[in-house]
Amino acid sequence: MTLEAAPRSHEHLAIAVGPRLRIRHKVREDAIDDFSWRTDAENARFDGGAPFSDGFERFLRQFDYDQAFGGADKRTFSIETVGGTHIGNVTYYHGDTAAGSVEFGIGIGRDEYRNQGLGTEAAIVFLRYVWANTPFRLVYLHTLEWNERARACFRYAGFDDASRVLREGTMFVRMDARREWWTLWDTEGRFEALIDRRAGNAVPGRAAEAPLA
Repeated sequence: MTLEAAPRSHEHLAIAVGPRLRIRHKVREDAIDDFSWRTDAENARFDGGAPFSDGFERFLRQFDYDQAFGGADKRTFSIETVGGTHIGNVTYYHGDTAAGSVEFGIGIGRDEYRNQGLGTEAAIVFLRYVWANTPFRLVYLHTLEWNERARACFRYAGFDDASRVLREGTMFVRMDARREWWTLWDTEGRFEALIDRRAGNAVPGRAAEAPLA
């Protein structure tokens, strides 16, 4: 099974836009990048799991299934630069409409786009989309306790520490963002000022110590 090379941009598929990036619907060509990132040991370490090891054909079957039959409780989108380079993914999952809550995940897969505030920018513009287009009032995440860089990224994006969770001997920190407080802060300009400042201070090509910075 072969895949054609991806076009430079899929701007028409965007659901959220920042000064330096877009969040967009996924296309099948994204599977090549996604597979590369999911099989990378360093990315897996920062995700608190093991690299995917079942081969591209199986990965692609699951990718196609998720895109065709994914429900309202789980959606994955691609992060691309304004120039059209696919640099990572953002996801919400474990959606519970009765409780009004959903879990959040994000990763910047390309080394050269880390440590520039792009993870923070992507989280902010994606949360705006979630608040405006879903019934969820609470977005939560779990990040590794030792990953201070990722935790700082999430704090900048409006998440607060909520609890510590032990999973198979590994400690995670749960962090929460609540619609009412978050949208108030956004109205006051907190996040827009942060995005503008980080965009102005970005250093092209500088690598990060962790995938979410």
